[in-house]
Amino acid sequence: PSLLSWSPPSIAMVSILFLVLGDMSAAIIGVSFGGETCSVKLGRCGRKSLEGSVAMFTVCFLIACTVFLSVELREYPAFAGALAATLTELHEPFGINDNLTIPI
Repeated sequence: PSLLSWSPPSIAMVSILFLVLGDMSAAIIGVSFGGETCSVKLGRCGRKSLEGSVAMFTVCFLIACTVFLSVELREYPAFAGALAATLTELHEPFGINDNLTIPI
């Protein structure tokens, strides 16, 4: 069975939005602002910037809070999900591309 067969549609949608919008914001902000204002380089051989990672976390957190607007205390799972997506994008576990690992 696929991931979508046992996952609620809203969670599957958020995971795809994390990948599309979060990863895109990390790339755009990281390339535009990373390295010049902050010398911290993270992830794959120093190719990830702190600015890009903060942008990804912020966008993912806002996406989760928006999608689950009707859920009480949504900030806690939104924080955990955004942090997990950001760390996955930053570290790329097992050397697998983050485009596959972020939604999982």
